[in-house]
Amino acid sequence: MNVYVLLCLAAVAVVGLIEWTKNFVEKFLTVPGWVWSVVVLVASQGCGFLAVYGADVTAHNPLMAVLLGFAILALSQIGYEAIKKAIISRAEKALGVDSEKTN
Repeated sequence: MNVYVLLCLAAVAVVGLIEWTKNFVEKFLTVPGWVWSVVVLVASQGCGFLAVYGADVTAHNPLMAVLLGFAILALSQIGYEAIKKAIISRAEKALGVDSEKTN
């Protein structure tokens, strides 16, 4: 698999996981905003290590895993709103839910 495709897929996965976790956890706890920043960083680094050691897209080097993690972090932060809106609109279409009624 191409490393660029994997980076984009990992960024979408990070955004999706963070949103799912936010929705789940915030039903029980009030979490400060800085905690989510740390969680996004950890999730991005985890995806970076998974890409290097699991998907075998580049040399098995911890530095490369950290660099890919930062690239995933940057992509997920830059495209956060666009990715989130795309996921929500696709889910609403698949479920047949009108976004006007839920917002």
